[in-house]
Amino acid sequence: MHHRLLSQELEEIFREESSTRGLTLNELLRRTEGRGIYLLIVLMSLPFLQPIPLPGFSTVLGVVIMFLAFRLVFPEPRGLPRFMGDRVLPAGFQTKVVNGSIKLLRWVEKIVHPRRTVWLRTRPARVFNALVLIALAALLSLPVPVPFTNQPPGFAILFLALAMMEEDGVLIWFAYLCVLLTFAWFAMLAFFGERAVVMVVEFLKRAWHSIF
Repeated sequence: MHHRLLSQELEEIFREESSTRGLTLNELLRRTEGRGIYLLIVLMSLPFLQPIPLPGFSTVLGVVIMFLAFRLVFPEPRGLPRFMGDRVLPAGFQTKVVNGSIKLLRWVEKIVHPRRTVWLRTRPARVFNALVLIALAALLSLPVPVPFTNQPPGFAILFLALAMMEEDGVLIWFAYLCVLLTFAWFAMLAFFGERAVVMVVEFLKRAWHSIF
């Protein structure tokens, strides 16, 4: 199967739909054969990569990511509810968000690209990764008043969604490593609470001094 760049597909869709009746999110998802879902997940994970926590905001976007990932479990990803997915996007939204997404994808596609992708195209792999995304989004949505609770699931969601979107069989293993570290981090928080942050910081300091 030939892998088309998602940035090229978005450019064609934006050009065709904007010249006719306008673009809707469901049309975007349908025309990208479900890959647009990964793009939405990527865009929603970006705010959580910054060091400053986002209380409340993470809960809302975490639930939305869970909803989108759940759609990936089905053989053919379903669209969004009509009240959300069938509304024509405002022209300003299309220009800023879609064009911004195209620019982001062009940069991503220089680094992330199809490699060893055969197994990623199978339904078991797709369902498994969708369930992992749901679990990560659930962790992201937890109202935990502890520093560094947004970044681990945020990075794991980002790398996993990018790997599936671009069918990158190399990046996916780095994404799985981030997933394991995220689960380990939340397990430490469950057992040690805020002391886990101090323990990790002290460990990193000792590791830094022992190496350098």
